[in-house]
Amino acid sequence: MLDDNDIKKLIEAQEPVFATKKDLQNIQNDILEFKNEILEGQDEILEKLTALSQEKAIEDEQDKRQKEVLKIHNEALKRSKILTEEEASKISQSSVF
Repeated sequence: MLDDNDIKKLIEAQEPVFATKKDLQNIQNDILEFKNEILEGQDEILEKLTALSQEKAIEDEQDKRQKEVLKIHNEALKRSKILTEEEASKISQSSVF
C-alpha cells in the first residue's frame, strides 16, 4: 500500500511531465493578458481609422467645392476673353474638372 510519502514522491516525479492546475492557470492568465493587449491595439487602430475617414470625407467635399469654384472662374475668364484659346485648351486637357 502507498503511504503519504510515496504519493508525494509520485506527484513530485510527475510535475515536470504533466501540467498542474497552477500551470494551466498561469497559461490562462497569459492568454487573457495577450488578448487584452490585442483588443486595446485594435481599439486604437479603429479610433485612428475613424478620424482618418472623417478627415477624408471633409477633404473630398472641400476639393469638390474648390473644383466647382475653379470651373466657374475658368468659364468666366473664357467668356470675358481673358484666357486665350490655347490657355483654355490646356485647362480643358488637364482633366481637373
